[in-house]
Amino acid sequence: MADTSQSAKKSGGAPQRSRQAPKTGEANSAKLLKVLLLIICCAGAGYFFWTNLQIIDANENAINQARMPQPPDPVMETEKREIGEAEEGLENVTRASSNAMQVALLAEVQSRYPLDLPTSLVASTPAVLELEVIEPDPPMVTVVAIMITDTDRVALVNVDGEHGILMRQGTRFSEGQARITNIDEKGVTFSWMRKNYQVSL
Repeated sequence: MADTSQSAKKSGGAPQRSRQAPKTGEANSAKLLKVLLLIICCAGAGYFFWTNLQIIDANENAINQARMPQPPDPVMETEKREIGEAEEGLENVTRASSNAMQVALLAEVQSRYPLDLPTSLVASTPAVLELEVIEPDPPMVTVVAIMITDTDRVALVNVDGEHGILMRQGTRFSEGQARITNIDEKGVTFSWMRKNYQVSL
């Protein structure tokens, strides 16, 4: 009887262990599957964030490059320089034409002056009349700024309505009839018709 019970226990115990073994394996497999799914999800999330960071960095680089100042175009710079030279030449021609017209008008006035004398004065003085020569007024010079260094003296002046003219000692203007003779801290001195005129700053 004891042998029979022991064999029954052995035979009964063996099927019970055979039933629990698959359950333990299934639990381990489920845990392993969950761990693998968790790793895959984490890897996918990390790849998603990494991709977004790359896109954001690319956008920031593109924005920074767009904000950076572009190098000047040589063709545009050449065109600007040519336009500036043309405008400066036109201003010089206009200035010379205006000065020439003023000189011609003064010459015409001086040539007509003796003819405009009263007839009574001409008849009463048969001798040669000593008429006072009317000299044109000196140019209107306004000193805007003065810069004095060890090697140079420069004055920024306005002459007869023309603004921002740079002049140094010896510079001639007004058709060459006026000349800068001195530049100091007080102002500018220029000669006109053998007379000196000082313009304060």
